[in-house]
Amino acid sequence: MTRERDILILGTDEAGYGPNLGPLLVGASCWRAPADEDATDDSARNPLLLFSTPSPDEFNDPPRWSPDRLNAALAPISGSRKSVFPLLDSKQLYGPSKSLAALERPFMLASALLGRDSESFAAIVRGLRSESSDAPPPWERDANLPAPVDSKTLKRPLEPDLQTVRDRLTTENVALLDLAARRVQPKEFNAILDRVGLKSALIADVTTSLIVETLLSALGRLRKTDSAAPEFALVLCDKLGGRDRYASILQERFCGAPIRVLREGRDASVYRFTATEGRDRDGKPRPFPSPTTIEARFTAKGEANAPTALASIVAKYLRELSMRLFNEYWRRVMAPKTLTPTAGYPVDALRFRDDVDDARRRLGVPDDVFWRRK
Repeated sequence: MTRERDILILGTDEAGYGPNLGPLLVGASCWRAPADEDATDDSARNPLLLFSTPSPDEFNDPPRWSPDRLNAALAPISGSRKSVFPLLDSKQLYGPSKSLAALERPFMLASALLGRDSESFAAIVRGLRSESSDAPPPWERDANLPAPVDSKTLKRPLEPDLQTVRDRLTTENVALLDLAARRVQPKEFNAILDRVGLKSALIADVTTSLIVETLLSALGRLRKTDSAAPEFALVLCDKLGGRDRYASILQERFCGAPIRVLREGRDASVYRFTATEGRDRDGKPRPFPSPTTIEARFTAKGEANAPTALASIVAKYLRELSMRLFNEYWRRVMAPKTLTPTAGYPVDALRFRDDVDDARRRLGVPDDVFWRRK
């Protein structure tokens, strides 16, 4: 049963913002947790939380919202790479010299908590609601990828660890409510860029639409089973494209809601507002089940918080699977010639484009389907 002062905590993170090849990914994880209303001086742990208290005459809402209580609840099972459910920045878990299992296992545990099928790439994409409205690119049209991909992911059975995680969440009265992602392929990426102009505006557009859709999904499901579903949400994001000001972006995304600026600066930007509706990825207004007070924080290094860390894992894992399909397709096209795979980042992306250029033109793969312009 959700208590009156429970809140939603939503974390987002991106993977693949810099490359010219492959999709941009933004992941989200949404949790229910007890409000940390008694927190008055957690600045020793995170000085960026100190400024988030508005003056007493500004709000009648809880004087302080913090992810610390959720982080503390999860810490015994999530605090290191060797934990049962490691919730760390994906860059700490995975890299060129590290096994994909370090990302894949926590992703599969999170999916299992939600009762989702994660036995194939297609099932994962469906579960995260990350399909694009565009037709799939050629490298995904007739291909699929069984999961888990890494043989080490299920080196030990998943179920005992899953039960450990479930027991911990139950004991601490916290719950994972949703995982979601936006997977923006080059064609959609270029179209959004044409519409908004700047790459920093593009990442803000994609991320804020995912916030709206994920909050609506979580709240909609809770309202069906719990009349005391949370009316407060804490949203934790990294700085988007290096910008410091988000009030106008939030006001547009949340259909004109008056935005209170609690702080704007290079270290962090924090806002509070009450949302009655929000615009989805197509710009369509969608009503919230009831007015929801939201505090949105845009800070650096947000992956220290479990919701953002899990969002980082979701984004990076799906990006890696997408690039495996991409590289495998072009390897088959170029056979018997050897083709060095790419991660899609500048310089090497130019090399890869040159390597496959003749084959791409022969197959009629348009530039916009293959190449992100920024």
